[in-house]
Amino acid sequence: MRFSLQIILILIVSFFLACQPKPKFLSPLEIQNEKEKVQKVIVDFHVALEDKNFGKLVETLADEVIFFGTDSSEIIKTFADFKMAIDKQWKDYDKIDYGELRDVSIQMDDNATLASIIYGTNAVITIAGVNVEYYLRIARILRKKDDRWLIVSGIVGIVRNDDQIQRDYEKNTLGSTKQNSQEQSDQKEKKDQKPPVLKE
Repeated sequence: MRFSLQIILILIVSFFLACQPKPKFLSPLEIQNEKEKVQKVIVDFHVALEDKNFGKLVETLADEVIFFGTDSSEIIKTFADFKMAIDKQWKDYDKIDYGELRDVSIQMDDNATLASIIYGTNAVITIAGVNVEYYLRIARILRKKDDRWLIVSGIVGIVRNDDQIQRDYEKNTLGSTKQNSQEQSDQKEKKDQKPPVLKE
């Protein structure tokens, strides 16, 4: 029985396609379980920060990370930068206590290999025996490797309430107004000054 070249090619292609692993799409319950694992990694990250345990902190991170802090100049792209920033942070305060995660939103691909989480949490920082409380909005991206979720990037922002924003606005506005007023006064004084009399 003779087969044409076209039929043989179709059979070969069909064979290879059949051998390819089919992408696994998780059920809604499986996705929910993965989201809980993502949330646990975030909690473990917070606990490691509270305990000042760098070893445990590293266990939650991918091989390459990038972080953006609350300061505009705080951009961390290497583990060396991360270690330096964490050491400085731990020296600057006595302790930090994180509250529970609030307003948690987790987005994840159908295969549960990449996830993003956005959440809010209270953070009480103790410096020289004085407690200062902040409310933080935090975003993290995690990647799954060897069945473990690991943080690859993140950003932190401090939330200010309306009263704080108003105070900052008034402070900046009044400061700017005073400065402008002083500059105008200085210019008027210069203008009112008589030119010096030149003696021959």
